[in-house]
Amino acid sequence: MGEKELLLSKVQEVLIQKDENVTISLVLGVVAVLTIVLFLFIPKIYLANNIYTASVDIEKLNYQYYSLKDENNILKNKIAKLRYKNGVTH
Repeated sequence: MGEKELLLSKVQEVLIQKDENVTISLVLGVVAVLTIVLFLFIPKIYLANNIYTASVDIEKLNYQYYSLKDENNILKNKIAKLRYKNGVTH
């Protein structure tokens, strides 16, 4: 048991020594790097999101346009049939 406890105490000493190596300058450096990365990628994400929403809106408008165009053709055909019917009967 003595060897295991000795090994465990050595491991704990190594872990404590590693924790002491974390300094304020290291933390500030990591925060600075993360801030720079965020400033670089937030505009890209924002633009990609806006492009996606614009393309969804364009697809909706295209669908409505083609639907209305087809409906217009159907109505033109009905008008032509009614004109023909009216012209034939009168």
